[in-house]
Parts: sequence; C-alpha cells; structure tokens
Amino acid sequence: MSNKNWSQITAVYFDIRMVRIFLLGIISGFPWVLIGSSLSLWLKEDGLSRSTIGWAGLIFGDYAINFLWAPLIDRLRVPFLTSFLGHRRGWIIVAQLIIVVCLLFWSILNPTEQLWLVIGVGLVIAIASATQDITIDALRIEQIEQHETLSMAAGAAIAVVGWWTGYKVGGIVALFTAEFFQKSGFQNYWQVSFVLLCLIVVLCSIGLLFVKEKTNTA
Repeated sequence: MSNKNWSQITAVYFDIRMVRIFLLGIISGFPWVLIGSSLSLWLKEDGLSRSTIGWAGLIFGDYAINFLWAPLIDRLRVPFLTSFLGHRRGWIIVAQLIIVVCLLFWSILNPTEQLWLVIGVGLVIAIASATQDITIDALRIEQIEQHETLSMAAGAAIAVVGWWTGYKVGGIVALFTAEFFQKSGFQNYWQVSFVLLCLIVVLCSIGLLFVKEKTNTA
C-alpha cells in the first residue's frame, strides 16, 4: 500500500463526522447497561432468584422487533422538537427523556416489593432505547454520502467502537457509583446510582446537538 493511500485511510478517521458517529454509538450502547448489567445486579443483590432475573432479560426482545414500528417513527413528527431539532434528533431526545424519567422512577422502587413494576419500567427503557436506535441508525447513515465508500467503512467501524464505549464506560460508571454509595452507607445504593446515571443521558442529549441532520428529512 502506497504512502498516499495510507494517508487517505488515516485521514478518514480524523473527519469530524466520525466523532459524530462515535457519539451516536455511545448513545445507542449506554441503555444496554441499564437493562442489562445494572438491572440484573440490582435484582440479584436484592435477593431475587436467577429464574426471576432470567425472565427480566426478556425485555431485550424489543430490539429484535423494533422494525415493526420503524415506519411509524419515520412518519410521525414530534411537536416542536421536529421543527427545532430535526425529525431524527427530535425522536432521539424524546427517547432520552423517557429513559431519564424511567431512571428517576426506578430510584423510588423496591424490587422485592414491586418487582413487576421494576421490570415494567425496564421494558419501557428497552422500548425507548430500541426506538431511538431506529433514528440513530438513520442519522448515522446520512452523515456519509453514498459515493464515500471509504468513509462508509470507517463509519461502520467507529459506530461499533462507540457502541461498546457507551456500554463499557456506562457499566463502569454504574458499578462504581453503586459501590461508592454502598460503602457510604446508603441502603438503596442502586436507586441513588440511577439518579446519577441520568446525568450521562443528559450529557448524551447535549452532545446530540452537535450531530448534524439533513434539513430535508421528513
């Protein structure tokens, strides 16, 4: 491979659009921490059985069927947000808001006494996350023009890196804060952690404002 070709490949990854795609990956990956490791550990540490935790894992099924409501999301406009932010960013913000509300709701629940309500809120988080993935994928794809084959390949790779970053870093933050509050004497340390995790969602929403959306999106 010539030096020129190598420099072209390297330059692609320094494109500002890759930063935007990376951010979208983080936004997509973070909710998996909430309904995956965080929810499972929360239920386990509250003394619930493995079978119960296994049933809770069924909420991931939403991701497999989000194509069913994708056409609806593509057509429905979000009042005010669609005009102000764009169709796709507006829907992502709505999903982020729902996730924040759910986390705050989790912070006042007790799994041993309100198990099905806890799982129900987790289901809502999963639906919101699966819905935002519909628009995140569309927004990510439109960052790159069809003729930019090299950038398309790089963008696909960066999207995966971003997803795992959101998942892994989010998991580290969730576990660290839970352990910190546990050692600090908080009995409901997971519930307190969920309040702080709202800040990550808010930061993701702020970062989303720097991701451009084509103005001709319906």
